[in-house]
Amino acid sequence: MPRKHREHLFGRERKSKQHFLHVLYFWIFLPLIPRAGGYFMSNSKAFLQGCYDHWTLQDHWAMPLQFQMTVCVDVRVLTPGEWTAFSYTSPRSPYYDLALQGDDSALYAWLLGVKHRFPGQLEVGRWYRLCLRRDARRDSFSLEVSGNPDPQQRTVIARTNPPTGTLLLGCKPREASPGATLATVELYLFRVWDDVMEHGACEDGTVVGWDSRMWGITRPQARVRDDALQCVFN
Repeated sequence: MPRKHREHLFGRERKSKQHFLHVLYFWIFLPLIPRAGGYFMSNSKAFLQGCYDHWTLQDHWAMPLQFQMTVCVDVRVLTPGEWTAFSYTSPRSPYYDLALQGDDSALYAWLLGVKHRFPGQLEVGRWYRLCLRRDARRDSFSLEVSGNPDPQQRTVIARTNPPTGTLLLGCKPREASPGATLATVELYLFRVWDDVMEHGACEDGTVVGWDSRMWGITRPQARVRDDALQCVFN
């Protein structure tokens, strides 16, 4: 084969390999990169003072309670007191179907109207990732707190699921305990998946995500921009 043709074929082969490696790189690594643009609120957090402000999942989005589910949210308590990260309540239910709360002495998780107490508390001014996992097939309900390698688990036998209800980040004034001191908290990356697997720190949820289209807020001050948040990529 003439030298000119060999060089031409070699050049085409090298370009083809480079193109293949480029496509392979994006195929492997792109799913691991969070959506920095679009509707993913990588640089936004909820700022909730007591029960005066809250975020509400919009009506055209739904969060049915799953037999297997993982709910994670980043929480930073700014002032001491009682706080609610989120609550989920079905119509006509007098108690929370699913909720995560805390105060100066413990953490509390609700499942189908039953309140479970977990020892421990969140240090003021520090971010924590809290994950609730429900696995009805194994009668398991657990709370995982970042920095603690051992999830706290409860045995819960519950085979029924309530109808689709209302999901809030924060709380409403009527839900506060009488005479209680209410904390100011920040929330970030509230996400829900329909499994009990481990998920990436910046991976968005499949059932409910940290998506600006999904949430309504009581007033503009309840959403704050912060370019120092973990999942902000410049």
